[in-house]
Amino acid sequence: AAYGGIKLEEEVIQLPDVAKSRGEGKRRWNGVPEIKLLDKDGKETQVLGQSNTCLRYIGKQAGLYPDNALLAALVDEVLDSTSDLSNASLPIALGAKDAEDKKTKAAEFCKEGGTLRYWLDKFVARIEENAKRGNKNGLFVGDTLTIADLKFNGVGTYIYGMLPGGKAVMDEEKYKPLLKVFESVKSDEKIKAFNEQLQKNIAAYKEKPENNVFKYNGKTVAGSF
Repeated sequence: AAYGGIKLEEEVIQLPDVAKSRGEGKRRWNGVPEIKLLDKDGKETQVLGQSNTCLRYIGKQAGLYPDNALLAALVDEVLDSTSDLSNASLPIALGAKDAEDKKTKAAEFCKEGGTLRYWLDKFVARIEENAKRGNKNGLFVGDTLTIADLKFNGVGTYIYGMLPGGKAVMDEEKYKPLLKVFESVKSDEKIKAFNEQLQKNIAAYKEKPENNVFKYNGKTVAGSF
């Protein structure tokens, strides 16, 4: 939303609070993210859940989701496949019994012929296809950033930076196109500005956790039926 200059408020919520609200039936589906939409008068019209749904909705408003139906479908492919990759990594991040078990699970995930390489090969193939369509910027769909690049960046940088063995795999020559996606996202001026503000908000939240709502100025986009 900030990329498209859209006014928003962001609420920071801790995982235990997410679990509590889920158990109390207060989540639309299964947790966060959720976005609350307002009409032009500031009245709530709808809450949306599910990460890819939220990305598509905001992407349409922010110029990050194609109008062309076929290009949009190609973006959807990357969104759904990134979710598959994320879900495949969850048993390592959240299901390991201890550090040694996490290391063992990660080694299986990262091995030759393993799950990580399977998905990374597919993502590289999508970038190569996009290049064959005449696009030169090394992205997944088209020559400008889309929500496909942003979502892959989020999951991919976690695997690269935090999953044992992930960096070694993604540093291999054949996966360099994926690192270029990271760089394209990181170097975008709008995203750099947002990340700078985000870091300030994180610092403010750590200092005073009771102040957990942060505002971003911009144009008002009504969420009306």
